[in-house]
Amino acid sequence: MCEKRTGLVIGITLVLLTAVFGTFAALTLSLPTATNFGVGDTSGYKNTHVLIPVNITNVQNGPVPCIKFDVLYDNRVLNVTDVQRGTLTSDWAIPAYFNHDWGTRVAIVYNSVDADSIQNGSTGSVVLLNFSVIGVSSDTSWMDFANIQLAEGYPNYQIGTAPVNNGTFSLLTQSGTIEGQVTDVKGTGLRTVTVTLTTRDSGVVVETTTTDKKGYFGLTNVAPGDYYLNCSKLNFCDVSVMLTLQPGETKTENIILQKKGKPTR
Repeated sequence: MCEKRTGLVIGITLVLLTAVFGTFAALTLSLPTATNFGVGDTSGYKNTHVLIPVNITNVQNGPVPCIKFDVLYDNRVLNVTDVQRGTLTSDWAIPAYFNHDWGTRVAIVYNSVDADSIQNGSTGSVVLLNFSVIGVSSDTSWMDFANIQLAEGYPNYQIGTAPVNNGTFSLLTQSGTIEGQVTDVKGTGLRTVTVTLTTRDSGVVVETTTTDKKGYFGLTNVAPGDYYLNCSKLNFCDVSVMLTLQPGETKTENIILQKKGKPTR
C-alpha cells in the first residue's frame, strides 16, 4: 500500500512540474523582443551635433507601447543634449532622458491610441539621440546598450528585451585642404607664384607655398576657419580672396593674376 501511495505522489508531482514548466515556457516565449536593438557605427566633427537613430529590427510578441534603455558612452567625447522621437514613435509622447556619468537613460511611451504601438514585424528608429561632439580629432567612443526593456501592451504588460547592437563613434579629422591653380588672363599657368594663407581675424600666416610649373598649388592639414588667400608674383598684381574652410573640406580656389603695366610718367 505504501509503495502504491508513493508512486501516486510521484506521479502527481511530475504532472504538476510539467504543467508549471510548460506555463513558464509559454510566458517566456511570449515576451516582447526583436531581432536587435541599438545603433550602427557613426562619425562626426568636433563642436558639432550629430543625430544618431536608435533602431529596432523585426519586433516580435508585441505590440510594444513603451521602451526603456540605457546607452553608455565616453562623456569626454560625447554628450546627449536632446532625445527626439523616431519614425516608429512619431505620435508618441516626447522621450524622457536622464544623463549620468556613464551615459544616458531614455524612456518613451505611446499616446492613448492603441494603433500607435509598435506592431509586430516593425523595423525603424524609436528615438534620435542628439549628441554634442566634444572630443578631439581621432577620438573614439563606445555606444553600448544595456537594460533594454520592451513593454507588451494590454492585458499582460510583460517586459521583454532584445539582443543589443552596439556601435562606435569616431571623430573625423578636422583638417582640410585648399588647392587650385594660378593663371594669367590668357589661362596660362604661372609658376613660382607665392601663395600665402592668413587667418582672417588675427592676421597670422598659417602656411606659405609656391605654384609648380603649371601654376598648381596645395595647402594641406589646414584647420577649419576663415582665411585670406594671397597670391603674389614679380611683375604681377597681387590678388587676395576670402574663404571659409569647413572641417575635412577640400576647397578649390583658382586665381587669375593681372600683369602690371608700364609705369606712367
